[in-house]
Amino acid sequence: MSSAQLQLRDLLPPAPKVVTLSLPAMLTRTPAKPTVPRRGRPIDTALGERVFTAVLEQLSTVGYPRLEIETVAADAGCSKTTIYRRWGTKPHLVAAAIASEYEGSQEIDNGNLLDDLVEHVRLGPSLLKYGKLAPVAWTAMLEPEVAAFLREEVLNGRDLVADVIFDRAIERGELPADADGRTILHTALGLGLYERYLAGSSLGEVTLRQVVAALIASPPRLPAPPAAEGA
Repeated sequence: MSSAQLQLRDLLPPAPKVVTLSLPAMLTRTPAKPTVPRRGRPIDTALGERVFTAVLEQLSTVGYPRLEIETVAADAGCSKTTIYRRWGTKPHLVAAAIASEYEGSQEIDNGNLLDDLVEHVRLGPSLLKYGKLAPVAWTAMLEPEVAAFLREEVLNGRDLVADVIFDRAIERGELPADADGRTILHTALGLGLYERYLAGSSLGEVTLRQVVAALIASPPRLPAPPAAEGA
């Protein structure tokens, strides 16, 4: 480069610097899409209650064999398809309606076996809670498919609650270790059901306490385990 070119460059103003500016993220962000409202009918939380009420009324009026899903649907204000979609079959629907009368397991501990069993049978999670159903409705429980559902969903749980009561009684020394607690319970329940649905009366608390007390005093025993071979 010649001296003249150097002198000319010195006389020119410096070239301006190029500055790159970045826009704030809030200006370059893709706008959010508006929320699309969900379509479809809202869940009818009262549907089950309406259907179960209709089922229990039909059971008490015409009994299980003559109960019709179409009539239940009309009384509940829904379609027959809705009922079948939710409960599947007539036995399952009827069993679910009967089970809705069951309040579920609860803790019972009065400090002694007699009071615990009397409360369990009369007021607690007991099959006798179904005593308010009309006899024609109760016979639905004798249907094999209905009974299977109730046994799985209700009765087995009731027996498990009673097992805890009997275990505590054995620990307190009120029963021998091999006492058959479930037979004690089922005997009391069977008497109550017989009185209610066959004799047409109710099992009074005084009589119930006498029966349970007698079973506790001389309880049925579990069978002894089989002896091991070669023992």
